[in-house]
Amino acid sequence: LPIAVSPDRDPAQILNSGREFEVVWSVLRALRSHDDRFDAEINKIDLNREPTKRIVIIDGNGEDVDPYKIPFPPLDVPAGAIYAKIVENCGDRKYWKNWAKDVADIFSRLVVRIRGLLEAPGNEILKEWFGDFHGELKATINDSITVGRAIDMMAQHILTRPVFEALFDSYDFARRNPIARALEELRHDFGEFGLEHETRDLESFYESVRLRAQGLDNIEARQRVLMELYENFFAIALRKDADRLGIVYTPTEIVDFILASTDHAVRSEFGCSLSDKDVHILDPFTGTGIFLARLLLSELIGTSDIGRKYRKEMHANEIVLLAYYIAAIQIELAFVGRGCGDGDHMPFTGIALTDTFNLNTKNDESAPIWIPENSKRIGRQQELPIRVIVGNPPWRASQTTSTDNNPSIDYPELEQRVSDTYAARSTATLKNKLYDSYKLAIRWASDRIGNKGVIGFVTNGSWLTGNVDSGVRACLAEEFSWIHVLNLRGNQRTQGELSRREGGKVFGQGSRAPVAIAIFVKNPDAAHEGCRILYRDIGDYLSRERKLAQLREWGSIEGIDDWQVIIPNRHNDWISKREDGFDRLLPLGTKECKAGRIEDAGFELYSNGFATGRDAYIYNFSRKACAENARRMIGDYMSAMEELGERPDKAEASAAARRHSANFKWDGNLEGRLRQRKHMKFSPVHIWQTFYRPFVKQNCYVEYTLANRKYRQDSIFPTAETKNRAICVPGVGSTKPFSALMVDAMPDLEVISKGQCFPRYRYEIPAESRQESLWMDRGGAADFNQSIPRRIDNITDFALKLFRDRYSDVEITRDDIFDYAYGVLHSPDFRAAFPNALFRELARIPLAEDFQAFAHAGAELARLHLGYETGPEYPLELQFKGDGTPSSKHFRIGAKKMKFTDKSRGTLKINDHVSIAGIPPDAHQYQVNGRTPIEWFIDRYHVKTDKKSGI
Repeated sequence: LPIAVSPDRDPAQILNSGREFEVVWSVLRALRSHDDRFDAEINKIDLNREPTKRIVIIDGNGEDVDPYKIPFPPLDVPAGAIYAKIVENCGDRKYWKNWAKDVADIFSRLVVRIRGLLEAPGNEILKEWFGDFHGELKATINDSITVGRAIDMMAQHILTRPVFEALFDSYDFARRNPIARALEELRHDFGEFGLEHETRDLESFYESVRLRAQGLDNIEARQRVLMELYENFFAIALRKDADRLGIVYTPTEIVDFILASTDHAVRSEFGCSLSDKDVHILDPFTGTGIFLARLLLSELIGTSDIGRKYRKEMHANEIVLLAYYIAAIQIELAFVGRGCGDGDHMPFTGIALTDTFNLNTKNDESAPIWIPENSKRIGRQQELPIRVIVGNPPWRASQTTSTDNNPSIDYPELEQRVSDTYAARSTATLKNKLYDSYKLAIRWASDRIGNKGVIGFVTNGSWLTGNVDSGVRACLAEEFSWIHVLNLRGNQRTQGELSRREGGKVFGQGSRAPVAIAIFVKNPDAAHEGCRILYRDIGDYLSRERKLAQLREWGSIEGIDDWQVIIPNRHNDWISKREDGFDRLLPLGTKECKAGRIEDAGFELYSNGFATGRDAYIYNFSRKACAENARRMIGDYMSAMEELGERPDKAEASAAARRHSANFKWDGNLEGRLRQRKHMKFSPVHIWQTFYRPFVKQNCYVEYTLANRKYRQDSIFPTAETKNRAICVPGVGSTKPFSALMVDAMPDLEVISKGQCFPRYRYEIPAESRQESLWMDRGGAADFNQSIPRRIDNITDFALKLFRDRYSDVEITRDDIFDYAYGVLHSPDFRAAFPNALFRELARIPLAEDFQAFAHAGAELARLHLGYETGPEYPLELQFKGDGTPSSKHFRIGAKKMKFTDKSRGTLKINDHVSIAGIPPDAHQYQVNGRTPIEWFIDRYHVKTDKKSGI
């Protein structure tokens, strides 16, 4: 099939996007549809080292090479690139992804069948066996392994066993692996009930795996198939486990860099290597086993040491069954790939199915029957002096809603260690994020290596700058002698230019968080005192590919020669340190002042914005839709309450919430109110106009029982009619640039990122009428006679005296101070002087030379920002010729030039909305054929008016 390429075109570009190859793709697709073997060959053509003999690529060299004597120039594209394009355009990489959806359905059916068999009368022996197996899982993994999780594992094994048999027809994995062996015995016990008939529909899927695996001529190809299975199958078919544990596949460039860096640290600090005897290496969160597999295939392990290392000194833990299976096989394949095992798979006995975070918890010590070998592996590992820990810990933060029925697991002992160390040293008020799983992993690993060893992790990089993580950084600097941190950036929770500077996400779609590689070294005999912290930023605007290429180029931390030495300041900042002098400015608010203990700030009360936790249900531009949504939410809530007794427990409330979640999502706070039997009744007086985003108001159903957090908004805007103003600034930990915005209605938490509001006034609620639901009675009617709040100045006496003394002006009022604060917070010089401090702390303000200038500026800015809906519209300026036709193909809206297109007197096309009401009066001063120019313009160009908005 000849492809002719014009000499002035780039062949690579044609291969990627040109149409010249389309005939090739069409022919191959047609052949593939009639031949299953050729179909399989297409799908593995880029995996094998030897090219297929059924597809021959002849590179034209300008000579006559076809029967018609048609000369064509050389294509100058490597055959490998064409093979890759064949797979992309003619293969079916989505095949397994499509199957995964079917597998997910069949998985659900299997779970129902297994549960039914266990609950059916007459199956007591089967139930007893399964109960024993479940008990051993709880003992070796953790107590959170419910019967349902054990059933899930059983179903996973039944579904995936044929996959591994198809991939490795000469290797009986189910017989050699202790967990697979136990589940296989259970499968036979259940088999007499016809359980596996549920998988009949998957025969075509299993056959596709066999065809994909047949003829693969190298270990790396089989590993790639395993990874495809993991990425395209596991993440869809068993999504709940992937989400709950934060499982993401680690790029090999990151793996290789960490392994080489760890080896360098061991050599330079302890005079040995990863290959040496008695250097035990643990991957405690192994996932698919990529770290140990790459280590076995690398030159870091010497040929003479490979057998000893594999059998005795390499260890791995995994908690998810399918990932555990894949990890075991992948590590075994790597061992064979090094020419070991006599071409046969020698089982890797260093891997255990367990929960690493739970290893130090005392469990049932009764003798295991079903999985004794797994228990022995765990016991043996705990007795060993682990000196090297590598891996990618899970990144899961916490359960998002109670209705996802996918909670994170509690680890009381490990969490207590975090509380005693990281939390104790943190200056933040809210410390929940210190218990994110990757921080638990750092805490666990630091304790596991004792006073001597090396840790190499890739983690979420937020701990480098997070305000709550000051305690993490403080403890790390005290516990380790060396720390190398490579910041790979990629924080896509930012916006605009900042997001572009962050560059590509090295984990692709697996994570939007920043990423950091850290090498931690504990050496009690280090030549220096204290901790040496070395930091390197990967750089701005780098794509994912460029970042990974840079890791390959560096090889390890040894290959980086421009490390930045970090000396933590008194706040335990490592990078982006807050500027000197900021703490001498006047704080807008302090905890002490807020609590009434001491007046040391400008404002007595401040509060986060209103946090609904259910924006999609509670906010709406339409008042009618807002009311309808609220009715449905309250209906679900009250229906759940009617099911419960007077004192429901947590489990009962959660179950009722799941049954009544059709119209909104529950969370722990709302479940708590359900247990407290807080009643609600719909009332239109709860529909307020509130600020949802900057200069955007929406209707909000303000019923505090439904909200996630009201904070102190009931003391700032106690009613919809409350007259007040508040300055909103970003809260501590915001990832957005600093800004300030004035509001005169209750603001959402994200009006400004994690917004903190400093109101001009605060309102005191009469104690006798203080109710959760906005001083409304149970019937939903307002009781204003008893609940009118008392207005109090929120600018402190301390601030009033400070400003009057500083400027020697007793005429300065609290209103002036409020305006001054708003003005100075908008000062470009102020923001440029303290960018890091404004990011890390609640805002403070300086006492400028010219008080009145900033007070006047603040007052004018407040007038503009609050009156944004009353400003004049941009005028529409049209230029006409004498005959009444437009003088050009452009018109202006204010200073903005717009363009329209005249296609045979067709429709006007503009790139903005134009308000007809914005046309200046002088556009109507003359007529053409009895019509005004704008009437002619609308009629001539078929300008369409939106009937609802009039635009």
